[in-house]
Amino acid sequence: MADLNQAKLLSASSLENGRGIALTGNAQVVHVAVNNTTEWDVITLFVNHANTGSHICEINWAGTLFNVAVGSNEMIVALDRWRLNSGLEVKVRQASGTLGDMRVYLTVDRYPAG
Repeated sequence: MADLNQAKLLSASSLENGRGIALTGNAQVVHVAVNNTTEWDVITLFVNHANTGSHICEINWAGTLFNVAVGSNEMIVALDRWRLNSGLEVKVRQASGTLGDMRVYLTVDRYPAG
């Protein structure tokens, strides 16, 4: 039986050593989930805005789009331990008209399904 309390710690699939990436107006893949249904990737996504004004981070969660507002000099938790599998992708971009100093960071844990 799988031990649901034992996570495999992973780096985000496209963030080298878990480092953050600067957002642009183009969608960037930040993680591709495990390509099976026997495990879950549990993802926490942080968004940082190191400038003045409020900016919008657009998150594409496996095809579902939503926006997150980030205030001046703020870091927020945009996704808190969301689960994903079956090879689905997480993409992020800075919404048009709000380009500024924004970065995203991820943590990813992999758990057995069940």
